[in-house]
Amino acid sequence: MTFILALLGTLGTLSLVSMVFILAQLSERFGSVIKMSPLYRGYYVAMLFLFMSWLTHAVVAGATMEPAQAPAMINQPWFLFVTYHLPLAIGVTISLVVTWLYWSWLVTEK
Repeated sequence: MTFILALLGTLGTLSLVSMVFILAQLSERFGSVIKMSPLYRGYYVAMLFLFMSWLTHAVVAGATMEPAQAPAMINQPWFLFVTYHLPLAIGVTISLVVTWLYWSWLVTEK
């Protein structure tokens, strides 16, 4: 992985965090108007998982600059699975479920 691609991937993961934050703000306002239960808090839980994933991606991107000085653990497949892929999947799934609960009425509107 080249450093430029790693940096762009890090920015892509950070854009997911900002998108979930915007959805949390919109859903909080929408839920308060229609007196819906505060399900928007699930977005903040999803943001924690996505932030963990972003942090791991940033560490791995930094390790691509000096691969000889990087700890050997970073190059292990299980490390990326546990600290990047799994939290990313959990965060996106939580935000998908909360988004569906708040905004599914848009699908049936004409």
